[in-house]
Amino acid sequence: MTDLNDIPSAMSTSALETKLRGLKEQAKEHSQVLTAKLATSQSGQNLLHIGTSLSSLPPDLHTLLTQLHPVLSSAETTEKQYLQHLEKFVNCGVEIRKEERRVHNAKECASLYQDLVAAERVVKKDAADRRDEAYSRSDTVAEKVDRVSSLERCAHTTLCLIQDLQSSTDMISAMTASKVKHVDSATALPSMRLALGDDTERAQFVMKLSPRIRRLESDTIISLSYRLEETLKILQHRREGRLASEDADKLPEEEDLLLLLGHCMRGLALLGRGKEVESIFARVAIMPLIRSKVSMGSLDEGGPRGECAGLAPLLNDMISTIAQAFGPALQLADVMFDVGSKMEVDLVTAGVWAPIATALMADAGIKMAIFSPGIASILQANYMALDTFLAELAQRLLQQSSQTQKPASGSMENLYYHATTSPETIQRAQNRIYSHTKTAEFAKKWNLPIYYQLRFGECCTRINRAIEQTKEGGWITEVYTGKPEDAATMRNEVGFELSFFLELYEVLLSLWRSDVFLRPLTNRFLRGSVQLVGRNVAFIEDGLTGKIKFGVEKEPEPQENGGQEMSNGIAPPKPKMSAPYCWAESVNDVAAVAWELAILETTLGYDYVSVVSKTLANGDATAAEQAELRTLVLEVLKDASGQIRPLVEKMWNKVIVELITEKCSSPLAAVKGVAATYRMTNRPPPSQASPFVSTILRPFKEFSNEFSQRKPDHIGDGWKIQIISMVTDRYCAAVEELLTTVARTEVTLQSRRARRATSGGMSDGDKVKLQVYLDCEEFCKQIESVGIN
Repeated sequence: MTDLNDIPSAMSTSALETKLRGLKEQAKEHSQVLTAKLATSQSGQNLLHIGTSLSSLPPDLHTLLTQLHPVLSSAETTEKQYLQHLEKFVNCGVEIRKEERRVHNAKECASLYQDLVAAERVVKKDAADRRDEAYSRSDTVAEKVDRVSSLERCAHTTLCLIQDLQSSTDMISAMTASKVKHVDSATALPSMRLALGDDTERAQFVMKLSPRIRRLESDTIISLSYRLEETLKILQHRREGRLASEDADKLPEEEDLLLLLGHCMRGLALLGRGKEVESIFARVAIMPLIRSKVSMGSLDEGGPRGECAGLAPLLNDMISTIAQAFGPALQLADVMFDVGSKMEVDLVTAGVWAPIATALMADAGIKMAIFSPGIASILQANYMALDTFLAELAQRLLQQSSQTQKPASGSMENLYYHATTSPETIQRAQNRIYSHTKTAEFAKKWNLPIYYQLRFGECCTRINRAIEQTKEGGWITEVYTGKPEDAATMRNEVGFELSFFLELYEVLLSLWRSDVFLRPLTNRFLRGSVQLVGRNVAFIEDGLTGKIKFGVEKEPEPQENGGQEMSNGIAPPKPKMSAPYCWAESVNDVAAVAWELAILETTLGYDYVSVVSKTLANGDATAAEQAELRTLVLEVLKDASGQIRPLVEKMWNKVIVELITEKCSSPLAAVKGVAATYRMTNRPPPSQASPFVSTILRPFKEFSNEFSQRKPDHIGDGWKIQIISMVTDRYCAAVEELLTTVARTEVTLQSRRARRATSGGMSDGDKVKLQVYLDCEEFCKQIESVGIN
């Protein structure tokens, strides 16, 4: 609500004056309170410099602002004047700095231009000398070295110029692409510490020299390439002794030639032309050698046409010739450029191996003869020859010659760089060979799956032939087709006796011979070994079950005149035929085969694993690596040996037990004759066992004596207990039947038995029972005699 005192009303002049005086007094009081508050606060104390005391402060803020305005205006004017002077000084300093930069850039451009002109002069002089062959021949060794070293310096100069040109191009491109300028804050003061703006004057100057720089690069590469080719030819002629005596004296020595090669290769590498060095070396040094040595005639030298008997000698001759002519150059390049993850120049791989591989794959006739001969033995020999050549390439090219002599101390040659290869250097070179794309392409040319099929087919053919011959003639048939000395070794050291198993083990060993095995097919050869064992185990198992019969019938050969030809009126006898039989019905055959299988199982777990591990192991493998390899091979071959033990246990615990039990049960038919022996014969009571009792276990004893040393340890005596138990059960059944018959007979003859009992004699039935008792006692003794309680 509005206060009634604030409503204007008609007042007299005296009243108004009184009112005004009251308001002034209130304003004065308020001003004093405000001044006191200003004096007690930090912001208020900042105003104390206006007056010498609080009493000098103006009574109100308006008066204070009025008094400060002239002072502030004067300060602003002075500040503007000082800012103008500062801007003038800063601008002068910036101009001075720009001029200093221009001077520095001018000096750099002058130096750069001088280097360019000097390099052009050297390259032009070298081009003129190349055209003047007479002048080039008259050069001394020092002049040749100086010229090539100058070309290397030109290459370094060219590299610096190219880098400057590239950076200048990038600067101009960046400035052209970026049109946004940085604007400083309006409140920032001018400063000498601010960076100068971009200057394209030097970049434009360098870009104007771009055609000359590119021309210098091209001319330098041409000069260095020419000198490299020339030096390689001289080095080859000198090391091969193809220089005349007068020329040999004029041309540089080997150390000087290596020095020249180093300058040329480094110069080209500086310009990013490492591939050019490799190409020149391949074209000048290697390709002429390949064209002179590789041909179909050289491949077949020393053997029939198409067998590539000369491949290994050809490769050995090539690598020996290259090592003799360019060994030091290869060592120099490998040691000089083997300084990082990437080699600028790799002469061993790209300069030697790649041309040789290309030559062997390019010619259709040579390619067909090496990679697809169609005969397994030739393909394997070719593969091993090239694999050995590739594995020894770095070692034979980079190994230090025993004839290399160190320069005497104090001689100038002692200042030259001498390349020294180490085993690590050679190993890195060999790894680069294996990882090269040409090596992968070369490996794809081999049709190794077909080779494995041929070798596995040969093994299957031998196994199938042995199976067929064994089926016709039985286990005693001689089916072994290997070397007699190998058979004697397997009989004496391994323990095989049957020819069939000698053939099987010889086939398994043949897969890992040096003239058959190929390392890339390791998994296939292991799988093939398992399959061959499984094939033979299946054949034996089918024979046990009767699916396969031995003794194949042969049809009689037809005779002339319809078979009616007579000799003295008597017809000729008909040819005999062997009736098919199951070999599992012969206990001796079963035991012999079971013993051979047990030997095969043991051999696969020990001797055969050793053979495979020795073939697969590298020469430098550690003991731990060899143990790990043996464990892996054993795990694979467990699939083969694991099929054998259950079959052997079946043969002993079932087949042999049944066969011997049947043989031992045959004499039990005489048990029934005991009653006939004493029935109404008036014979005296028996005093000893029946003769047939000693024959019951005779087959068991004979078999046990014959095969006691040819029984696997894991079989134990369980088979004996089974035989004795089954024969005893049958014997008990026969005796029980006999006693039952005797009891029935006695019931029928009760009257006679009564009369005989009255006379004090033993009845026939009692005699029979006594005989049975004596027979049982003897049978128990026979059981104890075979070691069964």
